[in-house]
Formats: sequence, structure tokens, C-alpha cells
Amino acid sequence: MAIVDHLVYRVPDLNRGGAFISALTGVSPTRGGPHPGAGTHNSLLSLGPETYLEIIATDPDQADHTGPRPFGVDPDASQQLVTFAVHPGPGESLAGVAAVMAELGFDPGPSRSMSRVTPAGQTLTWTLTSAPQGPVPFVIDWGATTNPAGTSPGGCSLVELHCCWPEPGRLQELHQALSINSQILRGEPAVFAVIDTPHGRVDIR
Repeated sequence: MAIVDHLVYRVPDLNRGGAFISALTGVSPTRGGPHPGAGTHNSLLSLGPETYLEIIATDPDQADHTGPRPFGVDPDASQQLVTFAVHPGPGESLAGVAAVMAELGFDPGPSRSMSRVTPAGQTLTWTLTSAPQGPVPFVIDWGATTNPAGTSPGGCSLVELHCCWPEPGRLQELHQALSINSQILRGEPAVFAVIDTPHGRVDIR
């Protein structure tokens, strides 16, 4: 039904956040580029052929940005894995995945289109839903754009997601419907990832 597309790791500062991930995994993320109008920029690290880690922070070059930034990004925000995205599997669509979520009682929110320009000058475009809730993913569709997993530094792979949710049975039903490999416990909403790296198996949370 769906494939884990990327994990969203929020950091107060992109340089320091990238250095932390590099020391933890043994792989240095590459700069992805700014998100115009969102006040953020990112770095990326591949976790497999269709999955990657996005490290996201406040973009100092968008100092005139007003209003909230996505994923609670702020210079004073905690450094943590905040949520993840899935993309439609073969023969599926963003609308179809979103409909499955809605049928199970999880509002995916409206969809919108975004774009960014990479440091190499390539324009990436995508469509995504807008209501992530920790271990409840948002849905992204890259359309004709190559998934960044294929162009980001490799050497790591996602093993499994571990999640907490107040009603674990409901979240388990959703993850099973979306074909997400996860372990779910009762608790306040939270998500962390188990990743194989050149430094061995590590947790990112």
C-alpha cells in the first residue's frame, strides 16, 4: 500500500545537526536546500533505495519568515525525530493512501504542492498532505521527480520504526494497512527509528 519515504529529524541548527548524525552513523549528510516560504532548509542521508533521513532546521537566509515553521522547527526547538512520511506504492496514489487513513479515523489533512532547488541547481517538486502527528505519517508523492533517497549519501538502512500512541491498537491497524514495519507501545505520541549504519545499529529519536 505505502512505503516509508523519509524520516523527519528536527534540529536547532543544520550544521550541528548534520555533524551529530555524521558522528552517530558514520555517514555525512548532504545539503538538500531551502524550502522557500517555509523558513527551513535541510540535509539528507539515504536509508535505502526509497527511504531517507531529512535533517531540518531554521534557515537563516529566510530571516524575514513569519509564522510557524513546519514540524515545530525553531532555533530553540528540541532536537528529535518528529514524524515520517510514506509515499504510494506501485499502482497506488496519494489520494488513495490518504483515503485509507481517513477511513481508519486519521485525518491526513489537505494536500499541497511544494518545491525546492538543490545546491546543484536542480528543481525538485512534490505533493504532500499536511497533518502529520508523530507516528501518524503524512503522505508524499514525488511525481516525476527522483526520490532524494537515490541521490543522497548511502551506507545506512532503516530497520524498523518504534512508536508510542495512546491507543496502540488503532495505530497498529493504520500501520498494518499502510504496510509500515513498526513496533507500537502505549504512551504519549512518539517515534524513533532503528537504523543499520557503518557504526553498527543505532537509534534515532
